[in-house]
Amino acid sequence: MEDNEEPNTLAKVKKPRSEKQIQAFKKAQAKRDENRAKQKEDSKKVLEEKILQKAVSIKKKQIKQMRVLDNVSDDDTPIEEIKQIQRSMTPPPLRPIQQIQTPVVKKSQFYFI
Repeated sequence: MEDNEEPNTLAKVKKPRSEKQIQAFKKAQAKRDENRAKQKEDSKKVLEEKILQKAVSIKKKQIKQMRVLDNVSDDDTPIEEIKQIQRSMTPPPLRPIQQIQTPVVKKSQFYFI
């Protein structure tokens, strides 16, 4: 006979919140919204700083390239001197470190009877 009962009668009735609980919940929501806004603003500042750093590095590269072009004039300078100037202004590329290979020593196998 339990199958014939209505599902509404089995539903648990929730206790209404008190006025202090409602106020505390609203206060928590306001604080959470404030923290979210602050975090969003901080992330924007960090992003702006990264963009500025990248812009400065690009500008530095452009200045270096312009310095190289300014050092090279339109006269009959040999190409070797131009390459030497370019090498002096740019750092050498990093080479990968070669691994030292050690020989594998085979151990002789002994069988005792």
